[in-house]
Amino acid sequence: MKQDSRKIVSRFLRTFEDKFTVRDLVKFFSMVGVKVSAQECHIYLDDNPFVFALEDGSYITRAGAFTGEIFSIRPTAQEFEQGVLVPGSRCMPFVDSEMVSSAMHFYIDGNRLPKKVGTFDCDTAIDMFQLYGEEYAPQYIASDPANRNLDMMSREFDLPNKVNLTGLDMDILINKYGMQLGDRIMCSVSNWDAGIISVLVVRDGKNRFNRGIDGSAKILWYEKLESALLESFDRFGPCDSIEEQLANVFFEHVNDLCFSMCGSVEEYLNGYASKVAVEHFGVETRLWFKGEDVPSVGKWNSQGVGDREKSVDLSFSIPKEILVQYITDMIYRGDVDFDALLDRIYPEDYVFHKDEKNFILEMLKDSYVAIKRGYNWFADRITGEIRKGALELYSDVSTLVYKIDSASCNQKDLPQQELVILTQLCGHLFRILTSLDDVDAVERDSEAILMSMDGMRWNFDDIKDVLELALEQQRVSRFKVVRVAPSEKLDAKKMKRGSNT
Repeated sequence: MKQDSRKIVSRFLRTFEDKFTVRDLVKFFSMVGVKVSAQECHIYLDDNPFVFALEDGSYITRAGAFTGEIFSIRPTAQEFEQGVLVPGSRCMPFVDSEMVSSAMHFYIDGNRLPKKVGTFDCDTAIDMFQLYGEEYAPQYIASDPANRNLDMMSREFDLPNKVNLTGLDMDILINKYGMQLGDRIMCSVSNWDAGIISVLVVRDGKNRFNRGIDGSAKILWYEKLESALLESFDRFGPCDSIEEQLANVFFEHVNDLCFSMCGSVEEYLNGYASKVAVEHFGVETRLWFKGEDVPSVGKWNSQGVGDREKSVDLSFSIPKEILVQYITDMIYRGDVDFDALLDRIYPEDYVFHKDEKNFILEMLKDSYVAIKRGYNWFADRITGEIRKGALELYSDVSTLVYKIDSASCNQKDLPQQELVILTQLCGHLFRILTSLDDVDAVERDSEAILMSMDGMRWNFDDIKDVLELALEQQRVSRFKVVRVAPSEKLDAKKMKRGSNT
């Protein structure tokens, strides 16, 4: 699907709230003068994180699934004391996860609540963004306009002891609606695309919600949430993020979880979870079975190959977008050796099929001519160095992926956390390499990107030997020495003599 088409469909998916089919989407494209096949639309929808596939073959957007649904937030004592409620990740998964919380707008009785900045200690701030993953929380905190003077690069991405966070001003809620410490706000998204949320105050300050019928309903809500999460781990695995895990759970259990007596995910994790916790997943975090390592392979992502089980996330391939970057890097280097280019792209022991190598070489040469025609070396100097370093690491990573993919072993028997990190490195490098067309953004963030790549190189060096040793041990274990008993040797000699008579 072309870039212009993607922009049009992205707008459609951010605002359309009814169920629709692939046919409806093709018709929509036709109305705006864009010709797209049903197959292209089907592939795009299945890969789009903002769309849920329904059992009848139709689809619904995140906007359609979560607009109007109820969730709640209970301000902390620190927030109440300063009169500022920081949404952080507590609106997840009902809002656009790519929208920073400081950009969201809250309304009560049709009136917009003003924004206000509060100051919080680092640990409290990270807790407010924990559902993005602790590893990403500092980035979200640093992106708050209230921290515009915070130089994360000079601090090597460590937060200071105190940070500023933008939230909604609670003065109106306190003075006009009588909100007290311990009360919560009931929330409902009214405009998903714009990040507009309607709220009302729920009087829970004297723990009324924890007693009697109200208390029973609350406990039941946490039990239902935990049961739904455990079920989702078996069906979907750890997902690509905590947000995606929660989106699947709340979408499939909306009637059980989105009602006026609901609790919050934040309170569940901090006080009620017994079988679920935030666990480490490689260099990231996920919701998972409490106290258990998050595996890279399971029934949610494995495919049987004889007696092997292979994770689909570690299949060796070179996407077209990456090939373009290899060719551009070749031009940046001033190189014209296509055989050497092929050696950089494919592992040393890669086995080409019949005529495959010649076909790829011709394709690379044709692409080289097309790319060089519009190439400007001077405009590519900063991006070129980033591309060069990223591809060098990508080649090393993809070589290890190839070794694992081509090995006759069960990936469940390999070190799981190292496999997870390898998968994450593949994803991070792919995102870096496919974002290099945005030259302005790359030049603006070049130091951060280079620092991130240094971290990825360290992570790769840490896991490489561990995985290669595990592969070698599996290879050796397949060759067993069989010792023949003396009686068996004698019988063999008799059979040999008998065959000659």
